[in-house]
Amino acid sequence: MARRRTTSPLRRVLFALAPLVLLAVGLEAYLRGTGWPQLPPGASEDFTHRDVYWVEPANGALVSKPHKETGGSFRVSTDQNGLRAPLHTEQKPAGAFRVMTLGCSTTFGWGVDDADSYPAQLETILNAEGHPVEVINGGQPGYSSFQGLWLWERALQKYAPDVVIFGYLVQDSRTVAYSDRSQAVLQGNADFLKSSLLHQIKGYLFVKELVDTWRSEQKEHGDTPRIPPEEYVENIRTFKGLAEGVGARFVLFGFPLERSGYTEGHRTILHAAAEELGVPIHDPQPEMERRTASETLYFPQDRGHANAAGNKVIAQGMAQFLVSSGLVK
Repeated sequence: MARRRTTSPLRRVLFALAPLVLLAVGLEAYLRGTGWPQLPPGASEDFTHRDVYWVEPANGALVSKPHKETGGSFRVSTDQNGLRAPLHTEQKPAGAFRVMTLGCSTTFGWGVDDADSYPAQLETILNAEGHPVEVINGGQPGYSSFQGLWLWERALQKYAPDVVIFGYLVQDSRTVAYSDRSQAVLQGNADFLKSSLLHQIKGYLFVKELVDTWRSEQKEHGDTPRIPPEEYVENIRTFKGLAEGVGARFVLFGFPLERSGYTEGHRTILHAAAEELGVPIHDPQPEMERRTASETLYFPQDRGHANAAGNKVIAQGMAQFLVSSGLVK
């Protein structure tokens, strides 16, 4: 009697997976053949910014920038990487202690001169209190944590910070027609695709779009934050790893507006992330709301940006937090 041949478990698994593999390969070939995804007509008009990545012009010396909301102007100086004053060499001097502030135009100091931005005032305050530091202003106008990750790899890590303050909140929270990541995919941005293997796989993008579309249909409106909640958490985790990779302490910062408003959702996530990751968080929003009831700390014509006095209050609060938390020498 002939012996009955048995199929090994591994062979059975391979047979079971074969149809799925063929389906995935076919879908990938079809999507690539049709040129999917294609930029929808008029989509470029709905993008928050023309490009996915950008940085301020390098080596600027007191360049005058118009503040269209107030009708005035302010002066900006930048280093070779487009980072705003206070200016420091890319190579950290021996024995120096560096604090790096990350964020959008609020961190950059939109509307105020170099010396009046929160990072510049933070450096002045800490040094005056006997804590010698160099503050690196990593804020860039219009930046979300998506652009921040690119700038970190491109330039920020070179400054070898000892403390990294994650202040991405204001722009990450803004609702738009396309998230930053979606814009990068639709425009086929080479820098983004090079850093994300999954996003080079059309099949993955196709399935992800179906899931994202279903999620958006569950909401009351189709708008999405520039950085959706799940990506915001992912970016926070990534930044923590990058900061610790250069030996820096990582801090979360709920950058304060005159009123919390649309940032409330991401602000809540920021606090949850701080607890989950076990990292310090400084959120002066309640204090700023209390003080703005009697003080003018933001531009009346541009309430999204603090004036010189407001930047000083923010810097004073951050200095106190860093010292009391033992984050600076």
